[in-house]
Amino acid sequence: MTVVPPAPALSSGVIAWRGNLRRDRVAGAVMRLCAALCLGVVALVVGFIVVRALPVLSSPSRGTLTGTVWNPDRSLSHPLHAALYPNQFGVLVPILDTFLAVGLALLLAVPIALALAIVITDTNPKLGRRFLRPLIELLIGIPSVVYGWTAYVLLVIPLLQPLAGAGHDGSGYIAAGIVLAVMVAPTIATLAADALAGLPPALREASAALGATQWQTLTRVLIPAARRGIISGVVLGMARAFGEALAVAMVIGGVNVLPDFSHQGARALADAGTTMTVTITDGINNLLANPDGTAARYLLALILLGISLASVTAIRAVNRRAVALT
Repeated sequence: MTVVPPAPALSSGVIAWRGNLRRDRVAGAVMRLCAALCLGVVALVVGFIVVRALPVLSSPSRGTLTGTVWNPDRSLSHPLHAALYPNQFGVLVPILDTFLAVGLALLLAVPIALALAIVITDTNPKLGRRFLRPLIELLIGIPSVVYGWTAYVLLVIPLLQPLAGAGHDGSGYIAAGIVLAVMVAPTIATLAADALAGLPPALREASAALGATQWQTLTRVLIPAARRGIISGVVLGMARAFGEALAVAMVIGGVNVLPDFSHQGARALADAGTTMTVTITDGINNLLANPDGTAARYLLALILLGISLASVTAIRAVNRRAVALT
């Protein structure tokens, strides 16, 4: 009778390897599920906004995208003669006003943020890392209503009101641009400082060895090398400026008009205007009573969402190009 020897016991190393493999598979499945959930949420949000905006998108004869008159609740003011007073959904003015306010904000914020990042990483890193950077990160967490109220009390009324014309309180594009610049500059400065700090020390050493001054090293070596992180910070700051509502609503005036540069010149920037976010929140109490006006506001939300997606796409394109060049 042949005796079959017992199978050798698995070594502890093989058992541990199988356990790790099983955990890796479970973790991979959880990650894929989370990624699919994120994609599903984004698709649901985009689909919901598109469906809600379809009543306006399906009626191009109203001149929604090219019209300059925004009065979505006009028929509610004349319920007995609604046919004679149709609602008007021209969204061109809020779109152009938003780009103007955000452009002013970036014009102010980018140089200041880049200067702060240079102080943190190069000109005075001890002071920058110990005091300046914590202060900048604190500014990022301040609620937007605090920025808006502070700007209205300390900027609009005492400083900008004398510049505005008769009948204006100083609310306008200048105030909105300054508030947005203060809000987005910390974000841009933080990302720019991270990009500069992440550069290899050999770049600074090689530039100094060639006889370059600190300014030449910054402008010709470090900033071009860190352009990927700097551009990402600018784009993220721009995206936040586009989506800001409360602080801008408190200082821009909420008037749906374009600045009259032809007659007033640069002084028109002191006049009141609006943005897409302010226009969306305006008349929110009439959403249920006015489906067409609700659809027009969803159209503005869809445009804002498109700007955010375009910003993310731009960041990824810049990163890919920078990696390809290196």
